[in-house]
Amino acid sequence: MTERREAREPSAADPFVERLRRPLHFGTLLGASAGLYATTLTGVSVLQQQADDGLGAARAPAAERAAALRTANDELARIVERLDRSNASIAGGYAGSRIEIDRLEGDLEALASVVGEVRGAAAALPDRIPLPSLPRGGSVRVAKPPATHATTRASGG
Repeated sequence: MTERREAREPSAADPFVERLRRPLHFGTLLGASAGLYATTLTGVSVLQQQADDGLGAARAPAAERAAALRTANDELARIVERLDRSNASIAGGYAGSRIEIDRLEGDLEALASVVGEVRGAAAALPDRIPLPSLPRGGSVRVAKPPATHATTRASGG
């Protein structure tokens, strides 16, 4: 007897066969989606990198100028610091001069007080003082100092 085994085609209504087919389709769909997503992300990354490179090239002159400005600012800060030290030194000298000026002003006030006293004394004097007259003719006799016999040994003699 020859039996022929015929391959049976599953019927569309067979639930067992349908359950076996679903995971394959789902896995294939999931793999294809992930591949498409990865390809899209790669494309976006390449475009972003190109945009970043272009932006960096466009900003290079501004970055160089900013570095030059930073250097100039540092130099300016050093100059301001040096001027500040110089200013402090000058202020110290001024403070010392101010003390000396205050002392001299006090001396001038004392001198002004003495001058005021002298003016007051001079104002009390008569306008004219009669002086004795000198003889007009003849010779003037000079008195001879008296003779002394005392010696001192103050000079070693």
